[in-house]
Amino acid sequence: MNIGIDARPLSYRLTGIGIFLKNLLDALQQIDRANDYYLLSNGPIHYDVKNPRWSKIEGRSTNKFTGVIWLQSAAPLLAIRKKLDIFWGPRHNIPLFLPAYTKTVLTIHDVMHRVFPETMTLQNFVTERVMATRSIKKANRIVTDSLSTASDIRNYYRIDSNKLVVIHPGIPSFPEESTTTLQSDGFLPGRRYFLVVGTLDPRKNFSRIMNAFERINPEKHDISLVFVGTEGWKNSFFRNAVASHPLRNRICMAGYVGREQLKEIYQHAICLLFPSLYEGFGFPILEAMSCGTPVISSDLSSMPEVAGDAAILINPYRVEEIAAAMLRILEDPKLRGRMKRMGLERVKAFSWERSAVQMMSEFRTLGGNKVLSK
Repeated sequence: MNIGIDARPLSYRLTGIGIFLKNLLDALQQIDRANDYYLLSNGPIHYDVKNPRWSKIEGRSTNKFTGVIWLQSAAPLLAIRKKLDIFWGPRHNIPLFLPAYTKTVLTIHDVMHRVFPETMTLQNFVTERVMATRSIKKANRIVTDSLSTASDIRNYYRIDSNKLVVIHPGIPSFPEESTTTLQSDGFLPGRRYFLVVGTLDPRKNFSRIMNAFERINPEKHDISLVFVGTEGWKNSFFRNAVASHPLRNRICMAGYVGREQLKEIYQHAICLLFPSLYEGFGFPILEAMSCGTPVISSDLSSMPEVAGDAAILINPYRVEEIAAAMLRILEDPKLRGRMKRMGLERVKAFSWERSAVQMMSEFRTLGGNKVLSK
């Protein structure tokens, strides 16, 4: 069977969907030696193909907007040329004009364009609202990361529930060993800090995090607050507030960091603060737990589903709840130890190999059982 995959998320700096796709492809390469896979992108694909039945078809463009046009124009021609039995769109969109014999699998990670459209850039909102909506209606199978997002899809779209399936992702991998030394002012060795990981956009609830940090008297406890994540959008107000804040010497805006350094940052943190207003899944929760770091998480959308009973769940709209949870973890070493053990146990429920086996099952079903066994 010939399976084509929209690999555009691997053509840019890896963030959420790119990390998801890389890890799942790694597992698929390991377990599926029977089918032919084609990674397709209008730009260079930064991914190592090791399975002899896999290949890359890539272009030279690094423009994300032209990638939207490429998916609808060039991808269908590639599907005809390679006689694709299956086309998998892992980032909310599929080509709308594929040949009739090509079945489609669409992964929807969230429906933020429905739940929190005001937190998106105009370009992303329009693309998602138009293309994701049409892709959801056209896809033969819709795969989503969580029961919460599956429920959102059913609420916002009139679709046949039989074509909707939940496949939980695994835990994004880290390098085996770290060779970095943390030297940025926000996380000098020996300095204690709370950690926030995520793209800088309004959905991440940064203003309330800042207010909670102020309430716990960071100077008395000699602690810092570290933000790690890409620049994002609609964050100028927050950045200006940080720059003029009286506690700015205790706030580190680390920006994007590589996976190797991120692992070490997790390991040195007091805990991860993740009071997001909405998530389709929430990788940082599992990343932190896999590093032995306690987690304070929102009790909304998919986050309780991911965290289980291994995190402190709070109402992200209540600053006093966030601050109280921070103080509990800060002042109770026994609680930190218990949460570390519970987190390490919790992450055992998530596996990329299991995700890959489930995805292969969907390919097999759509392909009329032409996909061979592992």
